[in-house]
Amino acid sequence: MNDYGTYGDRVIVPAAAVVPRPAGVEPVMAAAVWMAYITAYGALIDEGSLRAGDHVLLTAAGGVGLAAIQTARRIGAVPIATTRDAGKKQALVDAGAAHVIVTDEEDLVARVKEITGGAGVRLAFDPIAGPGVEEIARAITPGGRLLIYGSLDPRPTPLPNAAFYPDLSTGTFTMFRVTGDADRLRRAVAFINAGLRDGSLAPVVDRTFDLADIVAAHRYMELGAQTGKIVITVSHD
Repeated sequence: MNDYGTYGDRVIVPAAAVVPRPAGVEPVMAAAVWMAYITAYGALIDEGSLRAGDHVLLTAAGGVGLAAIQTARRIGAVPIATTRDAGKKQALVDAGAAHVIVTDEEDLVARVKEITGGAGVRLAFDPIAGPGVEEIARAITPGGRLLIYGSLDPRPTPLPNAAFYPDLSTGTFTMFRVTGDADRLRRAVAFINAGLRDGSLAPVVDRTFDLADIVAAHRYMELGAQTGKIVITVSHD
């Protein structure tokens, strides 16, 4: 939850914490936009300086991962997505992934090197953390960057050993780096709204729940089986 996390059919938050719903965007779609796309824009473009033609490794199929695929495609970068579950591969392709690596069946580093002609990716964006970052680091080109934005793996996250891995920089990222800076937020909102208008950014909604079913929504989220956002709707009798 962020600083103003709430559940309710009416809530009061500071004006700076909200943005108008873009014209032509339905409420459910609008609810699925901002956290995911601000995080993706902030990390890939504002922080990661991703450029057209760059390969970027995206290691999750959740809402932010799907937003990152679309964000990368919008600027002409090449998104390489990973999933452990082969059943999610098509959803990632449908979302715009140029390549999908099923890590339970394929060697991550070998496939990335194959896709990139041996060079590796310039940026990796990972919400899992834990010991798996060592493998991700080996798929990054010298001078590239690893950004971690979550900790789905609760085990300690090692700093990749420079003696064995390419020259790279590592760091963490949260969307508050954007939302807490008026200029960065303005640029993010402009980029996202433009993408919504031209169709290059289109939120993926896995499932909706009514506010009265919020417990069921949390239980569904805890299963980790969704592809895209879970959105809570409000019924007005």
